[in-house]
Amino acid sequence: MKIRTNRITAFALAALLLSMSACGNNTDSDVSDDTSDLLDTIDTNLNTDGTVDRGSVSDGLGSRDYDGAIVNIAINTFCEDGFFKEEQSGDVLDDAIYNRNKTIEERFNVTLNYISKDYIETKTNVINSVTSGDDEYQIVAEHAIYAGEFVTGGLVKNWYDIPNVDFSKPWWSPSNINDLTVDGVCLLAIGDFALTTIGRTYCMAYDITAGDNYNLPDIYELIYDGKWTFDKLSELIRGTYSDLNMNNERDTDDYYGYSTSVSSKIGTFLWAFDNPIYKKEPNGTLTMSMNVEKMSSILEKLVSFCWDDPDVYYDVKYKSGTSDMHYVSEEKFAAGTSLFSSIMIESGIKYFRDMNNDYGIIPYPKWDEAQDDYYTMVDGGFSALAIPKTVENVEMVGAVIEALCAETYRSVIPVYYDKALKEKGTRNEESKEMIDFVISKRIFDFGYVFDNWKGFGFKLEGMVKARNINFASTYASEINSVNEHYDSVLECFKAEK
Repeated sequence: MKIRTNRITAFALAALLLSMSACGNNTDSDVSDDTSDLLDTIDTNLNTDGTVDRGSVSDGLGSRDYDGAIVNIAINTFCEDGFFKEEQSGDVLDDAIYNRNKTIEERFNVTLNYISKDYIETKTNVINSVTSGDDEYQIVAEHAIYAGEFVTGGLVKNWYDIPNVDFSKPWWSPSNINDLTVDGVCLLAIGDFALTTIGRTYCMAYDITAGDNYNLPDIYELIYDGKWTFDKLSELIRGTYSDLNMNNERDTDDYYGYSTSVSSKIGTFLWAFDNPIYKKEPNGTLTMSMNVEKMSSILEKLVSFCWDDPDVYYDVKYKSGTSDMHYVSEEKFAAGTSLFSSIMIESGIKYFRDMNNDYGIIPYPKWDEAQDDYYTMVDGGFSALAIPKTVENVEMVGAVIEALCAETYRSVIPVYYDKALKEKGTRNEESKEMIDFVISKRIFDFGYVFDNWKGFGFKLEGMVKARNINFASTYASEINSVNEHYDSVLECFKAEK
């Protein structure tokens, strides 16, 4: 396999710069200079090989004494591993998380108190606490879709009103400005403190060993040349199905060219095919941008692909031994019974470390070669960050959350990203660099983050599951209620101006 590390590093850096350049189109005075600020940060903190020297990027906060204050951080059990460890264990990632928290506690003389409950209990506890006026939680990191209820309930502060928080820094996602800011108001934020914003990024896994056996072309070269499209995927998997258990039935144990679960791995194609729900106009206005005609075409292709293509594994009835329908594509890929599989980046750690075959991480394909770039999304289970309205010491909370994101960027991400993901999860240099590339293509669509199961964020996966290709009719019957929902969310932003 040809190694083109410098080429793909250049791709990833260019993508980051392009995504940040959109900030220059934002009319809000608070964020208008963010592009140049980040470019200055990148330019002055580069290693000799062109990579960013994370450790040298300062948050500018210095040391502060908050007199032993307790900072309560509400998280959910699904994501708690990325937030705290009770003690050092010798595991390099666990120790990095433990040391990050200790560093912040000692630097600011605070105690970080993580309160972990399941999704629903975390959401309910935060709502009840803020509604009653209690300053019980200072930081909330909750399942993104559930966190939307904090916004519609008027329960969280505008991030631009929080002292010490600087969205121009590299530990904050550009989407905070590009997608989640409306008229100078941002109510949920994406920061490196929540490792799930990286780990739960959707991508595809490619079995390199099997691909060589099928005499497939260089997949990476297709990607670089802009020719990695959905039609190309369909072409490459043709004729790969094999009845491994010889029972004359297409079932989970057989070999397929492509495997996927029925949920958000299908939904990701909406963004991969560049048909987002909302986009920000050059004047900073958010508008619904979903193309109805294109959505209909996407549905036609995906329904045929998932339901009729004999080389595709897609089973709406599948349940694993743990009764979980979401990870069949990981399970099949790990078992060596799928050439391509839709996965999340963290799957390399959780499922593939004992694989015999070499494999690579690649982006979802484009809709066609005319599409300008590759795109992906992050599963709604990622942790969105919010500051409750009842927080009294916003100066302290701003310093703590900024420092937590910064210290994660400096000392945890290099371990999680460069070691846990790359060394433990992937086995070739080009695939390691491709992770950077995929991360740079993340979209945090306003219409998805604030969907709350009332918008169009989950429509594609649901209609494919129902074998329904009539989106025009669905759109006509639902658009009024969908607009009503999104308008109600936007009104919450206006109320914070």
